[in-house]
Amino acid sequence: MTIHENIAQGSPKWFAIRNFKMTASHAQAIGNCGKGLDTYILELMAESHSTSLEGKFSSKDTERGNELEPLARNAYEMEIGKVVKQVGFIELDEFTGCSPDGLIDENGGTEFKALNDIKHYSLLVKGESEIESKYLWQCQMCMYITGREYWDLCFYNPNFKTSLKVFRQLPDKEKFEGLEKGLAIGKEQIIRLKEIY
Repeated sequence: MTIHENIAQGSPKWFAIRNFKMTASHAQAIGNCGKGLDTYILELMAESHSTSLEGKFSSKDTERGNELEPLARNAYEMEIGKVVKQVGFIELDEFTGCSPDGLIDENGGTEFKALNDIKHYSLLVKGESEIESKYLWQCQMCMYITGREYWDLCFYNPNFKTSLKVFRQLPDKEKFEGLEKGLAIGKEQIIRLKEIY
């Protein structure tokens, strides 16, 4: 495992390092080992070969998340009393990696999500059952890659009195098994597609 600490996420170096790598933001497709994985690998290969950055990793949700992430990080640090260490990218191998929102000490990590008002309120009143499964899978893949013992999934919305809600995720053996299988399948597909083009 290699941790790239001084690379800004979204920079040319960051794009170059994650080229041809399956990442945690697509963990659900990887772990389910179905048609979603096949589609993801095709998208990954197309993005890796394309010279255009237009539209990559950009949407209203991601832009809002990037804007609010520093506030969410500060709120989290105040709540748990620990410093969140920012890193650019973590490589497991030449085919796998993740861009975590932060690392905690030697055994933890964080992922921050900025939900809209309705989703944040729903999360506050209904709890963990309202969390989209793709976020849970993302945390699992980050733990799979880093070997860390927990990952805090944090939801932040400054429009509420309870602006920060934290759900601690622990390693899930079944999800790890799915990820291991999916990553092996994805690796084979990447190698095969590289031979073609």
